[in-house]
Amino acid sequence: MTAHAPEDLEEQYEVVAGRKAPYTTIPDWITVHDDLDPQAKAVYGVLAMHVNVQRGDDAAWPTRLVIAEMLNWNREQSPDKYIKQLVAEGAIDTEDFTRPNGAKGKRYYVHQTPPPGFTGATTVAEWYKRRREALAASNSPAPKVGRPRKAAPAQETRSTPASAGKKATATKKAARTPKEQTPEELELAAKAQMGADWWWKEAKKLADAKKMKPLMGSKRQQSGYYLNLRTKIRDALDADYEPKIIWAALAELKEWSPAKREWESTLARLVGVPAPRRSGGRAPIFTNEQWTQGGDTPGAPSTGSTTPDLSDYGFEDDDVA
Repeated sequence: MTAHAPEDLEEQYEVVAGRKAPYTTIPDWITVHDDLDPQAKAVYGVLAMHVNVQRGDDAAWPTRLVIAEMLNWNREQSPDKYIKQLVAEGAIDTEDFTRPNGAKGKRYYVHQTPPPGFTGATTVAEWYKRRREALAASNSPAPKVGRPRKAAPAQETRSTPASAGKKATATKKAARTPKEQTPEELELAAKAQMGADWWWKEAKKLADAKKMKPLMGSKRQQSGYYLNLRTKIRDALDADYEPKIIWAALAELKEWSPAKREWESTLARLVGVPAPRRSGGRAPIFTNEQWTQGGDTPGAPSTGSTTPDLSDYGFEDDDVA
């Protein structure tokens, strides 16, 4: 049975020449250089592309703007950092010069061979050799491209009261199931949905008539406005506000999704109850016993349209006292 070295069992890939075109030679030692950023290697390629072979001086002088444009960078200063890297690693040298017209310029000398004392890999074969040596020294098998590795088993750690508490909390959260809604809550949510749909249509009419601002923002933001409106209507219904009071508040504020404070204060004012102060939290600023609703709403605003049919708004006749 023939024995194979682990590195020889890696998946093999073959690359063949395809469509040919004018090209620029990039030395192996640049491509596999450990201390050069990928952007610096790209800048080297642009500089090498500008070298005039017929002139024979290995010099090029593209402007920083040209380098940036070729690499799809937005700023003229973007290549500066990577030019300094290339100079520091001996891949290029720079020289200031003055053009015949007096304009200042910079000449780049692009080196195809590494500088004296270079200790990195100079060929792709040498790079593979060093890679195999490093894998053998670490006693780790060669990576199998395209095949997922098995996760290492978790090591046991000493449990402390704090970590035990966090683990128990995480377990409870994972086991928590969504709260089931009662039939009354489902009915309330359905009414709020229908009410929000109705006001969304009415608001569009008002916006088209230049009587309120148009709906702004992205699709995601508009969806958030709608959900906030639905929640506000549901909370108001849950607090026993009559549909006509909710409609009057929406018509007065003329907002696609009114702000929380203005919404609650408007509702309370329309029923004659001043909004009490509160320190914070999400609890309503009113209680069901603070007023007795009934009759016409004093000061209800006029929007140019009549109060909607309650059946269209999601309520039956027996929903209103």
